[in-house]
Amino acid sequence: MSTELRKRIRTHIQPFQRQTTYPTGWGGEMTFKEIEANIRPRAAKLLLCKFRVWPQDLDDCLQNGLMFIWMQLAEDREFLANMSGLETAIQVCYRSKSSSIYKQNIRYEFIQDFYARSMYEYPEERHITGLEWRKLDGDYHAVWSVLADIRLDFERAVLTVYEEVKDDDVMLLAFYAATTSVTCKSLEYIIEGRSEEAIRWRAVEIRNRLAELLNNYKPTLLTWREKYEAGHVQPAMELLDQHEHRLIRYDAIRALIDGKSIRKAAREYGYNENTFANHCKKAKKLLIRAYGCVA
Repeated sequence: MSTELRKRIRTHIQPFQRQTTYPTGWGGEMTFKEIEANIRPRAAKLLLCKFRVWPQDLDDCLQNGLMFIWMQLAEDREFLANMSGLETAIQVCYRSKSSSIYKQNIRYEFIQDFYARSMYEYPEERHITGLEWRKLDGDYHAVWSVLADIRLDFERAVLTVYEEVKDDDVMLLAFYAATTSVTCKSLEYIIEGRSEEAIRWRAVEIRNRLAELLNNYKPTLLTWREKYEAGHVQPAMELLDQHEHRLIRYDAIRALIDGKSIRKAAREYGYNENTFANHCKKAKKLLIRAYGCVA
């Protein structure tokens, strides 16, 4: 091979491009990564707003559509040369398989909808998710079994009291009033000569008996007031320090700590009673949060 021929061949040899680019109708030559970054937001908006794709399925739909674009570009480099960005996004949506994914989804039912239409006698038994540990002080394992045990304890207590009063018609009425939302007044004179008062004191007796049987379930959480009076004053003092530059909020916190009535404190500090009452409500929430209490 002559030197001249070698030189001519070498002048026509071009290095391979590090990244392949494709002509587009809206941005000129672009890599597929750039095309994807440009089209993805538009296609996502169309899929969510026009095609009604569920958010949890959005990534799968976009992947399907963009894969179609990639396959077409692999076969025809000029595939997007005459398309606008919107047209390309629409192509992604059409090839996203959103209809197939939707048909697959409607074959199943959300568990929340199942609970909502549940006709079971005790639907709450189907709603123990295992995530209720945050509601139980100190229990971080096997919460569903703890909740089941609690329900059984309450059922046993109610059945025990029922067995004790089932032979007395008036006590049965009181038992009904004590364990349901029916008032004693609604039950008066169902049995001749037995007024509301006769049923009420029996209902109190039954509630006391239930409380005795369920002694393990007495509330153990202290209120912020109980913690403060027990000597745990630091959170209250820190809260006062945080609001020392907001005088009305500072006075509201101080009034709650001192146990003053809203009317008396408003008069003493020189505030409008309604305005001061609103600040006292907010101050109470702040104290509850500071002490980590529920009330």
